[in-house]
Amino acid sequence: MLTLLGLGGTYRVKDVNGNLLSYIKWGERKFWFEGMDGTHQGEIRYETSAGPYKVYDAQNQLRATIEWAGGLGLRSDKWRMKDPQGQQLAIAESDFLRFNYRVLAPDGSTIAQIHKKLSFYRIDISRQGFDPLLILSYVVVHILQEETTVAYVPAFV
Repeated sequence: MLTLLGLGGTYRVKDVNGNLLSYIKWGERKFWFEGMDGTHQGEIRYETSAGPYKVYDAQNQLRATIEWAGGLGLRSDKWRMKDPQGQQLAIAESDFLRFNYRVLAPDGSTIAQIHKKLSFYRIDISRQGFDPLLILSYVVVHILQEETTVAYVPAFV
């Protein structure tokens, strides 16, 4: 289990015992992950709050793209994560109020669950081996969606 606590433009990532693991910081059109020693661990870049969101690792290699995958403004949201070759890695589905997300593998099994509380997020990871950077990326997309005052509903093509 991880906890994400937001203070201004910085979020603290803690383990189940409350130990600080890293930071997530917010800048102009990007979020970045920073280790306790100040090392760059990856980042998420975007052009608009509507996405797509590009997830890069510490070596600046594209790891995934997160795109809106459906849902209605008053119903659950879905966000699809694809690898650089376009293969689906996961999909995140929210509940009606967007306080809880399930991160699902392509086979439908649960990778993680994300729970938004009043001032923090709790992340329960159930699948070992799935990069926590990618799971945290879903939380970052949710944070940005919460900060955006204009709802985004893409046109159907």
